[in-house]
Formats: sequence, C-alpha cells, structure tokens
Amino acid sequence: MFAAVRSGAGWLLVGTALGLAGCAAIPLPDIPIGMPSLPGFGPPKIAAEMEPKPLGPLETADLPATPATAAPANERPAFFVPWRASMPGMTRRPRIDSSSALPVYPESARRGQEEGVTTLESCVTADGRLVDVKLAESSGSVALDSAALAWARTAKFEPALFNGEPMAVCGYRLTHEWRVEERR
Repeated sequence: MFAAVRSGAGWLLVGTALGLAGCAAIPLPDIPIGMPSLPGFGPPKIAAEMEPKPLGPLETADLPATPATAAPANERPAFFVPWRASMPGMTRRPRIDSSSALPVYPESARRGQEEGVTTLESCVTADGRLVDVKLAESSGSVALDSAALAWARTAKFEPALFNGEPMAVCGYRLTHEWRVEERR
C-alpha cells in the first residue's frame, strides 16, 4: 500500500511493501501543476508611471442667457410591432395622410436629369409620425435621397391599426420613384 504525502521538500511516496511492517519514503520530483500558457496571454503588465502634464490656461466662453431647446429625439417608440406586409390582427397598414404633399423634386436634380428610386425605412408612430428614418436603398443621387429624407421629417401618416387600435410599427419601407418627365 502506498500514499502520496506532501512534505516541506515536496511530495513523498510512503508505504509498506507486501504488507511488511517497514515503511519506505521515496522523494518524488516537484511537478508544476497549472494551466498551459497560451500565446499572446500572460500575467498583466504594469504600465509605467507617468507624471501629469500641466495644462495651459483654460479658455472661457459666454453662454447664451436662455438655454437652447433640445430638438425632439428621433428614436424608436418604446412599444412597437416589427413591420411585416401581412400581420394577424392588422386592420390597416400605415399610409400617407392625404394632406401630406409628395417629396419635392430638387431643381438641381431636374436640371441634371437625375432619376432613380429612393427607399426609406422607418418607424411609423401610433400618432402618424415617421421616426428613426434611414436610407435603405439609394437612388444613386445624393440630391434625390436628401429630398426624400427631408420630406420624411415632415410627412404625416395614418398609423397602422391592429384590431382597430393605432399601433407603432418599425421596419416600414417607403419607396419613391423619381422621374423627370413626370414632374414637368
């Protein structure tokens, strides 16, 4: 019978051979036990201590007497339904309010005969505003895409209805085709 015992100098194998009363102590080599090292990882390094550099004199600016009013955040509604073309319970899709004008064809784009299709993706809030508007697909014209985004900031929509109740939807796509001959 043998047993491994830790001593001050390392591990010892202690035991009796064939049940004899005499015991023998055999020193074992120290074997390091631990995780293998991985390349690029090691003990943390201590950064060199640096003295702070003095700053130059601070500049001051006069503040306006009245604080500026923050613009309304263009964020997703707190509660919304991800948009899909057909959804159970949807009784009306979002649609442009009849009082909203169409995007204005930029004069520079008209002169340059620029045409294309701009696709926007946005959220339509329960009160019919477009928020979180992003350019999903470009028309290829910066002027046309900018005009579509500017229009979206002021456009009024009729919100989606779910079981007769207005509901915010996100991921709604709007497509506008820009054709010069249609706008003469």
